[in-house]
Amino acid sequence: MRRAARMLPHPMIICPACGKDNEDLASECKRCRAPLRQEDPADEVAMPQSLGEVCRRCEAYNEPDVTVCTNCGLPLFAPPEQPPQDKTPPEAFTPPSQVPETLSEELRALAISDEEAAEAGLTIAARGGPVEAPAFAPAGPSQAPADRPRAGESVPVAAASSAIPGRRPPPAPPRGPPPEPVLTAALPAGKACANCGALNPPAAKFCFECGTPFARKPAPAAPLRPSIEVAAELPAETFEDATTESPPVPVDEAVPAESVAEPIPEEQPPPFAAKLVLQNGGGEGTEFVLGHLENSLGGSAAHIGLGEDPFIAPHAATLAFVDERLVLRDEGSANGVYVRVRESAALERGDLFVAGERLLRYDGPLDIAGPAQGDLPLLGAPRSGQGPLHRITEVLLGAKTGRTCHRAGPTVSIGRTGCDLNFTGDSLLGAKHAEIRIAADGQATLVDLGQAPSGVFLRVRPQRPVDLQSGDVVRVGEQQLRVEVG
Repeated sequence: MRRAARMLPHPMIICPACGKDNEDLASECKRCRAPLRQEDPADEVAMPQSLGEVCRRCEAYNEPDVTVCTNCGLPLFAPPEQPPQDKTPPEAFTPPSQVPETLSEELRALAISDEEAAEAGLTIAARGGPVEAPAFAPAGPSQAPADRPRAGESVPVAAASSAIPGRRPPPAPPRGPPPEPVLTAALPAGKACANCGALNPPAAKFCFECGTPFARKPAPAAPLRPSIEVAAELPAETFEDATTESPPVPVDEAVPAESVAEPIPEEQPPPFAAKLVLQNGGGEGTEFVLGHLENSLGGSAAHIGLGEDPFIAPHAATLAFVDERLVLRDEGSANGVYVRVRESAALERGDLFVAGERLLRYDGPLDIAGPAQGDLPLLGAPRSGQGPLHRITEVLLGAKTGRTCHRAGPTVSIGRTGCDLNFTGDSLLGAKHAEIRIAADGQATLVDLGQAPSGVFLRVRPQRPVDLQSGDVVRVGEQQLRVEVG
C-alpha cells in the first residue's frame, strides 16, 4: 500500500492561456509565463507615470518629477490644459520596445503614434496631462485552443491583454473631440562620441553611452603685442653691415681647426747652449741638454730625471736661463741641492755644507757666560780669550745631532787629523780639508783648501738662486753633475 501511494501522480494545474500542464505549486506557466493564480490587487505595483523628460533646448535628460532642466534651466512642461468635465482621464500604455543605443532614442522609442494607439485601444494624453496606467480585467478561464496564437504569429495588444487571466480588458476610447497633438521642436543634430560613435546632444559634456568626456574647445588666443614699441616720429637711420663685406663660407667646405682655435705661442729657444754631465755612479758621462728656458731637476718626471736616487725629490731644483745667465733655484725639497765651492763662500747661520762624506751645519756665534763671582768654578778645558764661540754641528741620518765643535776663531779647521774637528774614518777627506774663517766683524767664510778631489759643497738657500758657470758641479742626493756651457 505504501508503494502504491508513492506512485500516485502529483496534482497538476492547467494553464488557462496555453493549456500547458504545470505543477500544483507553480505560480506561472512554464511555457507562456501566464499567471496561474489569482493575484491580490494590493500586490500590484503601480507603473510609473513617466520615465523622465528630455530638454527641448539642450536635449539633456532629466529625472521624473523634474519641471526645470538641470542643465540649461528651461521649463520642461507647458502650462497644463484643463480637461473637459465630462471627459474621463485618458490612459496611457507604453508598449515594450527594443533597447535603444542612446537615451534620446530610448525616449523616442517609448512614444507611439495616434494610429497605433487607436488600433490598440489607447488614447495619448496631451503634454502635461495626467497619465494613468491601464487596468485589465481577468479573462474567462476557458479559452478555446483555436483562439490561441500559433508560433510565429503576432498577438494584438487587446487580445494579449485579454488573454492574461486576472487582467481587465482596456476600456473603450472616450467620446468627444480628440486631444490636441503635442508639437515637439526639431532636435538639433547631435555630436558623435569618438570612443563608441554614439550620438549625443550638442551641449553634452560627456558621452551618455560610455561616459567619455568631450574635448573642450580651446580658448581664443590673445593677440600678440610687441614688447618693444618704436616711436613713429623717430628719424629712420641706415646702418652699414660690416658682415656683408666678407664672402660667405660654403656649407660643404670644411673649416680647418687651426683657423678657429687660438694659436698657442711657441716657446722661445734658450739664448745659449748648456748641458749637465753626470760625473759619478753607473751612468757616468750621461749628458742632459737644457732645451727649455726653465728645466726641472729631480725625479724621473723632470726634464733632468734622476729617478734611481732615493734621496732626490720629484722636483728638487730648477735650472733657468735669465738675462743671458744660467741660474740654479732650490725648490725647497728636504735634502736640497748643493753647489761646489770654487775657492770660498760666505756662510750664514744655519747653512749646510758637505765635506767628504760628512754633512755639517754652521750654527753661528754663541755667547757662553762665565762663572759667577764667588761660586765654585766647574772643571773643564780652559778657554783662551774672551768673546763669543762659533759652533759647527755634525748632522746625522734622520736630522739627528752628532759631534759639535765650539771655537773662538779666527779659524776652525775640518779634516782627518790635526784639525779642530777630525773625522779619521772618512777616506774622502784630506788631512786638512776645509776651514771656516771668522773675520773681525764676525762674518764667517767657508774655504776649500784643495787637498782632496771630493771638494766642499754648499747648499743653495731655498728661493735664492745662484749663478752657474761652466765647470761648476751641482750635487743632488748622491749624484754630481758638471755644468758645460757653449
